[in-house]
Amino acid sequence: MPVPKHATVVVIGSGFGGTMCALAIAREFDAWNAAHPEAQRTVVMLERGTWWTTPVSTVQDKEVATFDFLRAHKQPVQFWSSQNHFGGFIDIVTRCFKRGSNAHGLFELQRLGSTGFWSLFRWANDGLSVARASGVGGGSLVYSNITMRPPELIFRDERWKAVQWQLKDRDRFYELARTAIGRGLLFALDKDQGVAAPKPGVNTGLSNIVTRSGGLTPHWDEVPDPRNPSRPLKQIHPNHTVPGPNGGVPRDPSNKFWLDRARVFQTAIGTLTREFGAVDLAINDFDPANPGNQYDAANGAAKNYCERQSRCNVGCLPGARHTLNKQLMRAALGDALNPAARPFYPHLLITPLATVDVIEARPGGGYAVHYDLENPEAFQSGKRRRTTRHTITGDIVIVAAGCLGTNELMLRSRERRTLPHLSDQVGVGFSPNGDFIAFLEKTKETVNLVRGPVTTSFGHFETNDDPSNAAPHPRFHTIEDQGIPPALASLIGLGLPLLRSLGKGRNRFVFLLLAITLWLAKKGWQLVQAPFRNRFKRQETFRSSEEIAAKLMCIVAQGRDEANGVFRLGTAPGDTPLRVRKVRNGKEVKFHHDPVYKDIEATLDKLAPLLRADGSKARFRNPFLTKVFVRTKVDSIATSHPLGGCRIADSAKRGVVDEFGRVFDTSKTGARPYYEGLFIADGSILPTALGVNPSLTITALALRIVDHMIAEFPNLLAAPAAKAGPGPTTPPSAPAATPR
Repeated sequence: MPVPKHATVVVIGSGFGGTMCALAIAREFDAWNAAHPEAQRTVVMLERGTWWTTPVSTVQDKEVATFDFLRAHKQPVQFWSSQNHFGGFIDIVTRCFKRGSNAHGLFELQRLGSTGFWSLFRWANDGLSVARASGVGGGSLVYSNITMRPPELIFRDERWKAVQWQLKDRDRFYELARTAIGRGLLFALDKDQGVAAPKPGVNTGLSNIVTRSGGLTPHWDEVPDPRNPSRPLKQIHPNHTVPGPNGGVPRDPSNKFWLDRARVFQTAIGTLTREFGAVDLAINDFDPANPGNQYDAANGAAKNYCERQSRCNVGCLPGARHTLNKQLMRAALGDALNPAARPFYPHLLITPLATVDVIEARPGGGYAVHYDLENPEAFQSGKRRRTTRHTITGDIVIVAAGCLGTNELMLRSRERRTLPHLSDQVGVGFSPNGDFIAFLEKTKETVNLVRGPVTTSFGHFETNDDPSNAAPHPRFHTIEDQGIPPALASLIGLGLPLLRSLGKGRNRFVFLLLAITLWLAKKGWQLVQAPFRNRFKRQETFRSSEEIAAKLMCIVAQGRDEANGVFRLGTAPGDTPLRVRKVRNGKEVKFHHDPVYKDIEATLDKLAPLLRADGSKARFRNPFLTKVFVRTKVDSIATSHPLGGCRIADSAKRGVVDEFGRVFDTSKTGARPYYEGLFIADGSILPTALGVNPSLTITALALRIVDHMIAEFPNLLAAPAAKAGPGPTTPPSAPAATPR
């Protein structure tokens, strides 16, 4: 279906913010369109990446029909990497990484600064590396599935005071967000509004996965969760008893049904904090207490469920994760497993391979969105990449391109004066959310990093500068266990050179060549000897990925950092599109000098002796912050949860949007000082770090924004822009629109 020249609503991005807004608005337009066939309202979603799906048979999709279904609808689609050994790593680097000429990759690891030839001659590193996704479904394609609510103390921060939601209001939207992620937004909205026959949920709900396979009983303790009254914390307890006909029967103290990683992590972290337990995961899992969840009686189909492959971040082969592409496909295209099922909302058009350049405010109202579009049929046939410049006008535009994408788009639109009256605060208030990763070798117990969901459990820690916890910005952090995909286990032991190459942001082929060289150097001689020696003693080269990662613990952390980064556009030769610096009291400092990282390291120094056999002083180590990295100036904080830069505030002097995502227009005063019909609804609007995985909060805020937006439709869609024709095809000061 060709992209129209005009849409009622244009949504830029398909992550948590974009999907929640697009589906909620499409649902609202459904009733309007039925009553006004002569004046149809449409939603067009622009996404820079492709669709992604599993290449293997699943419980739901034995014939792998989803791929063919998407191709039949002329949608560009790719498979997850499916090999769980070194070949899978090569597939990920060469095909699934978005870098250079491979514009269709899923993963983008961007080290902000100066790259290539130019990095040899000047300071090249901004101290920040960002991992993000490119594809229909946005960050949900690579997230760790965690739906966690931050502690209430963050809302006491003056930077949140512009958001006038009381506890009851927060509870409502957080619960709605849980259901939207856990079951599906359309199901959640129908249920919230008392619809008699709600649309079926795409997923089975949130799970707590800590057992070796689905259906086993973990025998955990349930204690009240101060952040989630409806779902108690699930904690390990070795002295728990199982009720029986003769009273309590002592439980096996080894908790034998638990995943090794979950058991080891919770047992240790539980000695350091009382607030710990299994994380709420947006993954289908077989639940013997609720078997009806596993079968969709209306459609005669079973649901996929978790197979504990530890592949959440590189693509779930059994299709159990709650990625947003599932909700978008059912709403806009239909049901791949039931071709007779019509899409819920044919007026929702999803346009992949569309990279937005700028947004232009039109004199008569509404906006022109200028973007580069690649032909999906050319992509699918493997032809050379060619893009052409297009423009779509919209009465309403919702920017949800993710933190980096949205900041870059808004900065560029202000620089080219297509949105000349944006706040001077665009780019201010960036936070890496205190993200931290670290490894500990030689644990005393088996951990098995490659088994289970990628994360099973968490521990919460507060660092109170004021014992009453009334300090303006009390710090806290969250520690989580982290698995790794089996394909990456083959890299364990290849050492610092490979990580340094990754940290320098080298060309993917240089990085791949180095990886293969190091792998062969380590494995080559072993492979030559192995066939001759294996009959005497099993050789190391025949170890499985589970054996390789058996005694290695990995953790990730998030914390409440200072949120004082500042973005700007890259302008010098070799610059990345965005540059960033951390500013404290008017002076530039390094991101990893934020106090929250000292807090995290202090907690890990207490955790490490509990995990090591010898109780030694061995420490968790962040591979991107070693002394060698610091000396070679490629030290950085690696984050997958970038936040802020277009933060919520009460005026354009303090931020970019108001509490309902309306973008401030500095040329206006009075009751509505906004670019009418222009909204931002993603992680870039968060005014501070969250210190926990942000998907639930981004979803809750997006649902609140779209709820208010829909209430304003009578005014927003009555503007003259609704009757205006297409705008110009090339924005002022934009480069010439030539195919490439």
